[in-house]
Formats: sequence, structure tokens, C-alpha cells
Amino acid sequence: MNDGPIVLAEEPNSRHTLYAVVEQDERTAYFYLYPAELQSRKYKMRACWLRNLKPGPLKRDSEAMVNGMAPMLQASLCNHPGGKEPLQAERLSIVWFPEEDGAAVLYDGDVLGVIPGWSLYEDEPVAYAADCTEADANGLVFPLGERGRNEQYERVAEAVSFRRMWEDTTEPQWTPIQQNFINTYERYFGKMLQYFAIDNNQWPPMALGKFEKDNIIYFLTMGVSIRPMPWVSHLYSNNAPAYRRMELALAVSKLDYTEDEIKKMAEGLSVIADIPWRHISWLGEGHTIGSAKLPAPFESLVLSSALYTGESIELPEMYGDKVNLFWASPVTLAEREFAHRKANGGYELLEKMIEEDITHIVKRRQEII
Repeated sequence: MNDGPIVLAEEPNSRHTLYAVVEQDERTAYFYLYPAELQSRKYKMRACWLRNLKPGPLKRDSEAMVNGMAPMLQASLCNHPGGKEPLQAERLSIVWFPEEDGAAVLYDGDVLGVIPGWSLYEDEPVAYAADCTEADANGLVFPLGERGRNEQYERVAEAVSFRRMWEDTTEPQWTPIQQNFINTYERYFGKMLQYFAIDNNQWPPMALGKFEKDNIIYFLTMGVSIRPMPWVSHLYSNNAPAYRRMELALAVSKLDYTEDEIKKMAEGLSVIADIPWRHISWLGEGHTIGSAKLPAPFESLVLSSALYTGESIELPEMYGDKVNLFWASPVTLAEREFAHRKANGGYELLEKMIEEDITHIVKRRQEII
């Protein structure tokens, strides 16, 4: 009699948008990524077979799927055709990749199964298992293969190292990162006037620095780039390191806006900082984000590095990756709708803004659409 699967391990990512779960019944063990309720319309559950606990079937286990059970992998595709001992919960551990859209399960520290983040965005799910020896024709699972032949081993090792670094209290990671960014920003915008934590006491630490130069108030983030953004590896593949990390900036003219208006705009910027991980998305050149913190007639922010007209700013690298600095510029409803009317419309909006001599410095202006 099958009493249903038992949960052996469960761990959400830091924003609880996805849940990594290892389940086992009397026949087989699986690793799953479940989207949270708010994400369930956009993303589907992803599954990774881990092992059979009984002799594997000679062909696809269609009967189990018809009966709503996790299918066993056929015997010819795994390294234990006669079945393997059940997994023990205390020997399992789960590690999330830094983007927090994919994860791996380890057994006694060895990689047992991997669901890469880019699988979340594919129509056909992809997963890798150490005990799989040949790919399932129906895409149930792929072999993890030998170390050195599958990049997933390296990615998991990097993820484990990344997490351990941040958990190591004897060598704090945040202090040097924080100081590097402050030093960089002060070279261009003068002494930092105020420092605001914007991470809501969640990992990773993120902050907003306030600066002033030539009647312009500047707000620049630091710490956002600690995590690579979701989606980017899927979209840019080998070029992802040039696009997956960002910091945000806002420059507002004191001659055009009051102190309170500037403060509210800065609050809007701080909310944007965590959007990629709260919504499993990404931000880049020409992207628009709604904000209730903007003075009329503006209702959204467009992000751009192209609008910047000042001295070239070289941000510190983050874990070997380039960090992009996007300046937030307020736009009206009509301008945002123009940007959304077709793919890459944000670039067209930015072109029009540049034609109208609109720069990274926020000033009062007329609607251009």
C-alpha cells in the first residue's frame, strides 16, 4: 500500500518565491522546485528524479503518472537497475544558486540532483541526476555525468562556496564590498552625506548612499550586485556575466524638486532594488517599473545607462563580473505605454528622451509622447 510521499528536506529561497523539496515514497525519490502561490501562474513546478527504491521498470512508468504518482526511471537508464536504498533525511542538504531560481540537492556533500535556474524558463523542463546514466527520451532527467564534463558540478561548487563565505562570521563579506562602493561613489560625487539600509534586514545587505554635487542630489545603491539576476543566464548564455549584475542610481535637481519630493523618489528607487528576486525577473536598459513615489505627471521609472552624461563611472567588479549602473528617470503613463507597445520599445523611448536632451538628471519637463 502506498501512503504517499514523505518530505525529507525543504528549503525556500531567500524571498520565498520558490521552494526546494526532496520527497520519497516507497518506490522512488524526487527533488522538486515549487513556485510560491504568487508565482504559480507564471512558472511551473520542476522535478528531478533522484533514484528508484525498487527494481526499475523495463519501459516508461506511464502507469504511475496516470495514477498521480512520481514515475520510476526505467532500469536501463540508471546505475541501479535493481533499486537502491532509501535516502536518509539527515544526509541531505539543499543549496540555492546565487540567482535563487535554481537549486541542487547534495547527499553527504556529493551532488545528487540539479535543477538549473534556466530550466524554469523553458517549455520543457531540464534536470540532472547523479544516478541517471542515460537521458530519458521523454525528458524526465539527464545524466549528471562525470565531474569536469558537466558544468553543473562547477556551478554547484561555486554556489556552495558562495553560501559558505556569507555564513562565515570570522571573515565578514559585506564590509569590504560596502567600502569599495562608497569609495568609488565619493570619487565622483563627493563625501557621502547619508547612508540608508534598504534590505529590510534580509540577506544580502543592500544600502543607499546620498551625495550632493552642484545642486544635484544623488542616490546610489550598493549591495544589489551581490546576487546575479534571474533570467539573464537564460537570455544571454555565455555573455551573461556582462549583464547579470546591477546597481541603481538617481540624480535629482534641487532647483526643480523639494526635499520631500526627492526623498520620496529615493524611496521608490530603494523598492526597485529587490524586484528581480522578489518577482523572479531581471532589470536592464530600457526597462520600466511603476512607482507611486513620483511627483505628477510621472508614474514610472525607466532604467538606463545611456542617459548618463557625466564622467564615466567604473564600479567595482562583483565576483569577477561587470556591474552595470542604471540611472532611474521618471516617465509618464503615455511614455511608459509607448515603451510597452512593442518588443524593445524601451530603447525607442530612451532614444526620444535623448533627442529631447533629457539626461540622467531629473528635472521638471514636458511629456514627450
